[in-house]
Amino acid sequence: MAIDKDTNAAAARSAERATEATVRRAADATRQITNQITDQTADTIRDTNRELTGAAARTAEQGSDQLKRMFGLSTDAQEEVTHQAQQNLDAMVQCGSVLMDGFQQAWREWLGLAQEVAQRHGEGVGAMMRSRSVQDFYGAQSALVKDEVEMLLTRSVKLSELSAKIGNDAVRRMNERNQGAAKQTRLRA
Repeated sequence: MAIDKDTNAAAARSAERATEATVRRAADATRQITNQITDQTADTIRDTNRELTGAAARTAEQGSDQLKRMFGLSTDAQEEVTHQAQQNLDAMVQCGSVLMDGFQQAWREWLGLAQEVAQRHGEGVGAMMRSRSVQDFYGAQSALVKDEVEMLLTRSVKLSELSAKIGNDAVRRMNERNQGAAKQTRLRA
């Protein structure tokens, strides 16, 4: 009987160590993947912004040329239209940049949640394996479920706040641009 308890205890400790090692490896792998994805996303954002800025400049110039041909605008009027079109496109690029940065932050939050859930899940499984009774097992399982639901809800609140902040930042940039354009128009008039 004592040998069975010792054997079971040794098996439980061995399984716990194996579980903890697996969780550590999974967390490390997730962390590496997160860093790679974040770096790739940042590179994509930079490339996209560069391309959009160039496209915006070309579009403004083409629009200006077309307006000049269509309406026979004076050079001053043409410059004003070009300037306004360039500012509008720049504002859209800035908003796109804010939104892409926000997407990257949200992605990091979700990946952080995945890492934390994996780590806590491993710890919870270890606690369940250390259980000496059915009541201990159910207690450990209940604690694991409670912790994971709490984590999910906490991160969901953070993501909601982050989304609101990102939206407000984008709107603020557009409003600043519109106010600046209105001020310039009043000064020119």
